[in-house]
Amino acid sequence: MPARTQRRHRQGIESRQRILEAALSIAVERGYDGTTMALVTERAELPASSVYWQFKNKDELLAEALDHSYRRWRTEGPTWQAGSYTGTPRERIRTRLSYSLASVEQELEYWRLGLTLALLQRPGGIEAQDRFIAVRGETRRIVREWWASLDLEAAAKDPVLVDSLASMYLAFVDGMFVAHRADPAIPLDEVHDVVAEAMADVREARVAAGPQPARRSPRRKAQRERVVEESRGRLLDAAAEVAAEQGYRGTTIKRICARAGLPVSSLYWFFDDKDHLLAEVVTHSWEEWQAGQPWWVPPDDVSTWPLQLRRILDGAVRSLVDAPSFLRIGVMLALEGDDVAARDRFLEVRAGILASISDWFGAVLPGPALEAVPHLPATLARTVVAFTDGYFLGVQIDGREPSVAVFVDLMVDVITAAADRAAGTTTKG
Repeated sequence: MPARTQRRHRQGIESRQRILEAALSIAVERGYDGTTMALVTERAELPASSVYWQFKNKDELLAEALDHSYRRWRTEGPTWQAGSYTGTPRERIRTRLSYSLASVEQELEYWRLGLTLALLQRPGGIEAQDRFIAVRGETRRIVREWWASLDLEAAAKDPVLVDSLASMYLAFVDGMFVAHRADPAIPLDEVHDVVAEAMADVREARVAAGPQPARRSPRRKAQRERVVEESRGRLLDAAAEVAAEQGYRGTTIKRICARAGLPVSSLYWFFDDKDHLLAEVVTHSWEEWQAGQPWWVPPDDVSTWPLQLRRILDGAVRSLVDAPSFLRIGVMLALEGDDVAARDRFLEVRAGILASISDWFGAVLPGPALEAVPHLPATLARTVVAFTDGYFLGVQIDGREPSVAVFVDLMVDVITAAADRAAGTTTKG
């Protein structure tokens, strides 16, 4: 290749890298709708012609940027190759989870952008969203192969368990990613120490027990159709629908009122602005969702707490499959990081949920466990919320999660194993 051609080729590669990095930085700051080709051109310090020479539109650019971030992490980050891990299966699980939680703390661009895109329900789809689904499928395969590598013979006997462990793991780290975005001060080391050991305990117990028949989920009651005739209710419903399609930045007062079939002036009769309206959507959706949930009231016989936990989570996780607006909008805003009233409202709701679950664990866990690990109730509350958030996200991404019954059983087993280990009733591995 002539020197001039080589130089141009190198310059083209360098320009492409600058464009991809600029697009990533803008997308994680401003979300899908807040990212424009003009902003990318400005951030990359390149002429618009250079950007459009490489990418035909924003969607293609963000798809390639997401893939670029993912491939870079796969090259530079800790490997999932089974041969890179030594020690017992328990030691390997501890090491692997420490790597994943370190990635949570780094807030990898592809992860943050991909989860945000997964929450959008835009008619016609988004190329970058499809790319993340493909990346997710690749990740799921790699995670599954890693769990199988801990005991190839056991994996061959019970492939369903390997699938469930992989899904559980993905849900947990996705949920912890959201948790870290919502509260960067979350003590990841404490969570790691409790959950890694509990995951290892559950895996050992499940392998020893052999394949088990799957528990069926309770039949869901038909959801009552809401008929909202009042203008305020129509605006709340319309705002929730538009936000699900467009994200926070793409949600405009004009779009909301058009969806509601109401004049723009009617919105200002009830709400100060878009942010006030979306904060009320979060509150309204949360109150409706909460009203249908069994709440966190300790049982009279605290020794039965794992049974009650399973009952509570059966209902809660099944209800999240319907993607209540407070969770969709709240997680979207937690990932994007916009300092707006709707995000603040969601974080208030989230803090209340964590406090209620933590208080519940504080009331039901045996005294020796609380004495040995004083932060255990708070850690288990974070674990429950991470699991449920992760399951919700998995359903939004590709719908390949295990049944609610299978997932809840595994989650409750992890929580119970953590409590037993803290109380000293588990043989320490």
